[in-house]
Amino acid sequence: MRTLLGFALLLTACETTWEEGASVKSASGQQLCAKHRVPLHSLQAWQAPTHGKYVYLVHQAAYPYYGVAEQYCPNHIPQDVALHRGWIFQERTTVYYCPICETEFWDRLRIRNEKGAIEFAQYMLSISSHTPAKPPYQVAFQKGVWTVKCLLADGRSATVKIGEDGREISTQFPRHSSNQTLQTTAGRSDD
Repeated sequence: MRTLLGFALLLTACETTWEEGASVKSASGQQLCAKHRVPLHSLQAWQAPTHGKYVYLVHQAAYPYYGVAEQYCPNHIPQDVALHRGWIFQERTTVYYCPICETEFWDRLRIRNEKGAIEFAQYMLSISSHTPAKPPYQVAFQKGVWTVKCLLADGRSATVKIGEDGREISTQFPRHSSNQTLQTTAGRSDD
């Protein structure tokens, strides 16, 4: 009996992921967020053209945790629309979103402390260098930017700079142990 009770508590303690756009209808027929049970708000936005021979894929490469956070916030404003017309966003559209999902989504992306900055750096370095990071970690926070310095498992040094909003600013490490040329990703390098 205790085992079943413990298992039930474990299941309820786990967070649930949601399909993008998960919604339910209220008794009156209004669309509600399936997670928060609040009415969805409409928003006029701009999207890439949906006609013609080209397909435009838009995603937030600067936010590597985007896909993870999105699973828990089914009705946030999607990454494939813009609030202002520009670049490839030329076609008007309407999106429906939950204000609570939108707030939770951006909150999930935030880097709040040293532990979060280290986890982010480990994730980014495993992707970009194909080598895990190892301690010791030197972590600094200045003017809204986390800087994490560490070693890779093969002994190369690495530096990752992250905005507190969860945006990757730069990831640097030597390409090879014998060649000290730096590999830089995600735009600018702020040294």
